[in-house]
Amino acid sequence: MEFLNLRTLAQTRLLHPSTAATVHRHARSTGTLCGLILCLLLCTACGPHKVKGEPPFVSISSMTAKQDSLFARFDIRNINDVDMTIDAIDITIRARDSEFTRHNSALKLTLDPNATEEVAVNNMPDEIARPLLTDLEGGTISSLPFSLQGRVHTLEDGYLSFEHEGHLYPIPGKPGQFRSATSRTRERR
Repeated sequence: MEFLNLRTLAQTRLLHPSTAATVHRHARSTGTLCGLILCLLLCTACGPHKVKGEPPFVSISSMTAKQDSLFARFDIRNINDVDMTIDAIDITIRARDSEFTRHNSALKLTLDPNATEEVAVNNMPDEIARPLLTDLEGGTISSLPFSLQGRVHTLEDGYLSFEHEGHLYPIPGKPGQFRSATSRTRERR
């Protein structure tokens, strides 16, 4: 199939007759070249895309129970390929089918792509948490299964929900301090 009418181009002097003959000879290779260009464009369209609009991965990095209060440090990891600006966070930790503790506050945090920041939360409610942590620290139970769920509000994507499950463990030799291990993550929308 010829895309150009070479004779018309040669007659209107837009294309020299010898050039028209050369183009005609290479018309088949031009069809192959167009096919290769089309294939390249399709591969580019199906290539890697930037991850954006995904909720952050929020996990408990540590928890400390003191005589009259509960402190926690949370790692917030941006799994997106673009910046994430968080202006509010709501976190609920559940253990043994009841609300272990909860935190809800405004937050000013900008996360670079694929970066993690640690957020400290002081004076978390601990009425239900304290007896469970005492059992954990005293060895009555070896680990405390929990679910961490919540949402963040971002300037870019609005509310993004997250949820994962894990276990709390006492840190040997450090009374009142606990660490967590994540066992399963679920995305919530």
